[in-house]
Amino acid sequence: MTKPVRKHRRSRKRIEPHKHKVSPPVKLQSGKPFVVFITIAVLVGIPFCMGKYFEFNSPGAFDSGAYVYSAKHILDGAKIGVEEKPSAQMGTLLINMLGVRLFGFNETGPKLIQTILQAGALLLMFAAMVKLFGVLPAAVGVIITSIYLSAPLMAKYGNVKEQHMIAFMVLGVSCFVLYQLGSRWWYAILAGAFLSWAPLFKETGISAIGAVGLFVIAQPLLKHRSWKKTGTDILLLLAGAALIISPICLWLAAQKAPINYFPYYSFVGRPLAKSLQGSQDNSEHKTAEPNTDANDSTLQNTPAEQGLLMKFLPAYVRDSWQILKPEQIKQAKLRVFRWYRLLILPIVLALGSIIIRVIILISNRVSSIKHRASRSYDRFVLLFAVWWFLDMVFVWISPRSYEQYYLPLNASAAMLGGYLIAIYCNKLKSTAYKPGWVITGFVGIVLMIIMSQHIFFGLKTSPHSGNTYRSPTTGKPKKDKGYVQKLDEISRHQKYSWMLVGEHIRNNSTPNDKIYVWGWFPGIYVAAQRLSPTPKAFEGTMHTLTPQVLIERIDEILDAFEKEPPKFIVDSLKRHFPWDRPPLELWPRTPKGFLPANQQIISQYDVMYAKMLRENIEPDEALRYEAMKPFREFVMKNYKIVQPFVNPHVLFQRK
Repeated sequence: MTKPVRKHRRSRKRIEPHKHKVSPPVKLQSGKPFVVFITIAVLVGIPFCMGKYFEFNSPGAFDSGAYVYSAKHILDGAKIGVEEKPSAQMGTLLINMLGVRLFGFNETGPKLIQTILQAGALLLMFAAMVKLFGVLPAAVGVIITSIYLSAPLMAKYGNVKEQHMIAFMVLGVSCFVLYQLGSRWWYAILAGAFLSWAPLFKETGISAIGAVGLFVIAQPLLKHRSWKKTGTDILLLLAGAALIISPICLWLAAQKAPINYFPYYSFVGRPLAKSLQGSQDNSEHKTAEPNTDANDSTLQNTPAEQGLLMKFLPAYVRDSWQILKPEQIKQAKLRVFRWYRLLILPIVLALGSIIIRVIILISNRVSSIKHRASRSYDRFVLLFAVWWFLDMVFVWISPRSYEQYYLPLNASAAMLGGYLIAIYCNKLKSTAYKPGWVITGFVGIVLMIIMSQHIFFGLKTSPHSGNTYRSPTTGKPKKDKGYVQKLDEISRHQKYSWMLVGEHIRNNSTPNDKIYVWGWFPGIYVAAQRLSPTPKAFEGTMHTLTPQVLIERIDEILDAFEKEPPKFIVDSLKRHFPWDRPPLELWPRTPKGFLPANQQIISQYDVMYAKMLRENIEPDEALRYEAMKPFREFVMKNYKIVQPFVNPHVLFQRK
């Protein structure tokens, strides 16, 4: 009788330790860890440094120029929301204000700050992934992140809100992971501070906050953390957010800035304003006060609005969808899938991690072995998966699908993909059949290289239009958007037309002279080192604004011109979304040249041109052209065309 009892006790002693066993992350075994880390640093640093070389040698004609301009104007004393209405949200604006304060009226400061933030984010990401998954998964994660965030395919000109936002999301999530793995409480404070900053660059920065919030709430429900510790987690995260957001709110209050410029207005103020509008009038078409959104300052209910989601979208996005025809909507959706195909490597890693985690969960559920060992990193798949899923979904919000929209999903995918690599490392260490797993790893590396080769060597077709890239001189097909092509472009030291226009203005004016650029080419202000007399110095949504709102914009511009006429006006002639309509010109011209300043000829042309827009585009586009008439008359009466002008831009100088 005693032997069976002893055997039973021995069997319990063998099983019980496995019940709560937590497998540590598998770390790369190496006799020379210094060499390993140097190798990782080189593999991360090469694409990172190349990306920064591209960015610092690529002046930003669009977003970057707009942010630098607004920062300079406000630092010179312009009142936010009155004398300067920036397109930048508060996080982007503050970064650019600091950069301009330190390095002057140029992009150097903001780009340098972004470089520091991204380098810090990669370092902290590596530290968090090493502690969570081990060295090899961490190395793969940061290398992929560095390559894709630096890729000319998406990185644009550097100083864009998505790049700043990603740095803060990665910093926040990395601090949170380190805190959850046993680091000190102030890591949670830092996590709350970094995460709360991300949506101050762009609303989609809420993805990291949403993932962390869901993860924190799920931990006690899944028995991974006590409710008491969860309460502490929430308080520390909120404390970090309050410490960083409160000073910004106090500064804005001291500046007497409009409420729409305050942090998180998009998530609180806009829905509240829309709800109040809806309660006042549920059916009547109304246009609210302008300047209620930092990016597109209209809050308007239109008959085309459908559903709660459309109602609470920013006007910049909502109006963009509403103006599209069914075929254009189809093309906008196809554009997203073309981008997904180009980002196949991070997407496959992310999906692979989710699939493996689901398989393990199902296996544990149905397995007859009740006491399986758990891994310390299993529970973090939820955090990374939600973050990545939201980043993937958020690219669908706007139909514009600019390249920088696809940057965020790469960082979240890389951290999530670390789980797949960690599972592989664990199998490689524990399996008895190592040659098979070594071959599997080698095949995986080859596939990763194949799936990312276009990032380095370029694309044959445009992900935006689907058209083949062609040489502007020979017309032959060529590759573009890769590291190789960008390096060749930078080496030519090419000056673009907008830069030449800016240089002409700077050389033929004084610092006190004002200029105005019609359209979305804010970089001309930076190249010219001149400011505008108008509160909104640039416009990129003229084709999506209602005709009535466009009339209000034109009135605001002309009112500013009456007080301080600009010496130069630039008609950028840039085609704006939805890209199927001609620019709203300041001085009409035909294939034979500019119209003469003859009132009868101009009147006849206006009637004919408005009819063409009405029949070939849409009635509202004809009304927008008519809304521009006072602006055209002002230019044609008071300005002369500078000859020769630089195509495609038209430069006007005051008579």
